[in-house]
Amino acid sequence: TIGVPKNKTDAIINSESEWVLAGQENLGGGMAAYFRCATSLDIVFGTASNMCARTSYVGLKGGWGSVSVGNNDTPIKNMIGLYDPFPISAPVGQGAGMFNGTSSALGNVGSSFTRRQNTLITYSMPSMNGFDAAFAWSSANEAAAGTSATSAGKPRMYSAMVNYTNGPLSLGAGYERHIDFNPLATTAYAGGRDTSYQLGVAYTFMGSLKISAIYVNMKYDNVTSLAAAPATDAAVTTYGLYGNWAISGPHSLKAGYGSQGATKGTYAGGVMGSLNFNAGAGNTGSQKIHVEYSYAMSKRTEVSLGYGRMNNDRNSNLTVGTGSATANYGESQSHIGMRLNHKF
Repeated sequence: TIGVPKNKTDAIINSESEWVLAGQENLGGGMAAYFRCATSLDIVFGTASNMCARTSYVGLKGGWGSVSVGNNDTPIKNMIGLYDPFPISAPVGQGAGMFNGTSSALGNVGSSFTRRQNTLITYSMPSMNGFDAAFAWSSANEAAAGTSATSAGKPRMYSAMVNYTNGPLSLGAGYERHIDFNPLATTAYAGGRDTSYQLGVAYTFMGSLKISAIYVNMKYDNVTSLAAAPATDAAVTTYGLYGNWAISGPHSLKAGYGSQGATKGTYAGGVMGSLNFNAGAGNTGSQKIHVEYSYAMSKRTEVSLGYGRMNNDRNSNLTVGTGSATANYGESQSHIGMRLNHKF
């Protein structure tokens, strides 16, 4: 059974609203220094946000590429953004099922593989014959108080992507590795090697219809704390199919389908991140469809109407998106909403 059905709910969501301060200074010889400070705006509840808490960094760039340091999206997240036309965390997005949650401004905790990582150093190569690539690693000083006798080694994250575009065809690949991260935020974590590789492909027809697909594989090789023996592992694969059509003039239409397979591995502790792990007993998958029509009222203002539906297997309880009530296991949820985008 799926329990008592939930009531219909209303939600006004402040999604991705921010103000950005950015600049660049030419240094001569083809070099430039640049910065970005992005801060959340909450026009719904009026809650305060720390300055530069969103994607923010300082860097140098030249003919050799660019290097930046800050609170930044990982290369693997940026690569997926080239193929998934929907916002990751919005009700019409699918961050929870596709990437095991969405995380921002994080250090060495969390199970998500779509993250904005703090203290991130990123190198991006210059574009060459359609190829783009980036590599990043985290540099948080989290080993200062650690000892080899009582704690895991120094947490570190590595993330890399490569993308190739040739006319209407695009191909992308990304890889990310979390060393001694703590997916359950336990107090005595034994340390692990969590990895994800992600693939993307897209083709644009007639210059206006982009069809794309992504594939995501996530593995966690040590989920439990020092007190739990033996160590447990977990894994899941997901994929998404998308269409993004610039119909004509101000009209556009996006549609997507995401499928999260049943979780696998020996970990039976239940929910980690957004997904339920039951040692491979099954029925932990989910499927989501979403569609959004947008009308550009001007160059700066766009209004959209969207629909999304999350179908959960018997042992899955993913919600349709931000603002929705927690789902019962096996319960389906749907969303109908309007989104207003204004750039100033």
